[in-house]
Amino acid sequence: MNMCRHHNIMLWNIHRDEEVFFCIHASDFSKLIPLAGKTKIKPHLLQRIGLPFWIAQVKKNWTFYSGFLLFLVLLTVLSSFIWEITYNGQSSYSKETLSKTVTSMDVYTGMKRSRLNCDAIEKKIREIYPDISWVSAEEIGSVLKISIKEGKKTITHEKASDPTHLVSLYDGVVKDVMVNRGTARVKKGQKVKKGDILISGIVPVTDDNNEVADKMAVAAKGEVSLQVEKNFEEPLSVHYQKKVYTGRTISIRSYLLGNQRFSLKNPLKRFHKSYKYDIINTICTDRMIHPFSFRIQVTEKRYREYQFKRAVYSREELKSAGMKRYQQMLSELTENKMKILSHSAVLKQKDKENWVLQGEISFLCDTMDTRKVTEKERQVKKADGGKNGKS
Repeated sequence: MNMCRHHNIMLWNIHRDEEVFFCIHASDFSKLIPLAGKTKIKPHLLQRIGLPFWIAQVKKNWTFYSGFLLFLVLLTVLSSFIWEITYNGQSSYSKETLSKTVTSMDVYTGMKRSRLNCDAIEKKIREIYPDISWVSAEEIGSVLKISIKEGKKTITHEKASDPTHLVSLYDGVVKDVMVNRGTARVKKGQKVKKGDILISGIVPVTDDNNEVADKMAVAAKGEVSLQVEKNFEEPLSVHYQKKVYTGRTISIRSYLLGNQRFSLKNPLKRFHKSYKYDIINTICTDRMIHPFSFRIQVTEKRYREYQFKRAVYSREELKSAGMKRYQQMLSELTENKMKILSHSAVLKQKDKENWVLQGEISFLCDTMDTRKVTEKERQVKKADGGKNGKS
């Protein structure tokens, strides 16, 4: 060690045990050889550290390191593209409909993430579909996640600018009235019939004598809640047409390559004219190949063959059919935003082959129809002078 210091050979990380361990520059190792010969010491290399040694090691294992480098490059390149677009929250609109809309915005699988503008996607979807109240376009890695929330559907019978009345859809009893625009024609607890005006689109304008001097026509607006008692009677027959599948299936595959579509069908399987078919469509593949913008779609159409045969309900099957129809009526009211208060039903036999489902449903209805204000309703009746002079 003294000779190394004398010959300006730098040593560090010196550790003494039965042997001496230290670090030395690679350029000084050749200077160490004659000194080791004089002192009859045999130096052993335990480890080579540094860029030149690492490069030499890479040269020996170039296939592994080049593969790892290629993996990093591919990972970087591929992660800069959008590879999947998902849709959540839709009920009225299918995935295919939303997908076509998003594609028309030049947003597709395989596009570069740097070109993606989520704010523009959200704004455009809200413009195209006014009944969608909330849209979120979120980029998660290489996936574009589009979530929507549909608002309540409103049926507009007249233009908002047209003067209209709000009229009742059912016979019922008024439970609550709130007028935003127009004149209330009913009050709480009053019975009304279907077609009666609930909120009038005519607003009278009075003079100093509290007489109607003019009538202003507006589009009536407000909320009227009706309690409706609906009685129903549904006939049921013990005879019905039962669908019976034959077990025979015909499959036809259609291929869309670019803008060309063609189909392949097994010539040994033909359609039987006396039979009917349930049709099941399945999209097996639907991909857009980029950057060529070439679309490949494979669709399978399966036809399940069946016939209708005359059958007779058993007592339990008849009850089940009646209950299914009853539940369907309740579901229709619920889907139309009606609040069901109470309901009851009973199945009665009229004769040997005919039954009837009778019952009553009580529900709250907040929905109203509209009726256009006529010119006659706008006119103001003028009293003649003679009549005004009488006491």
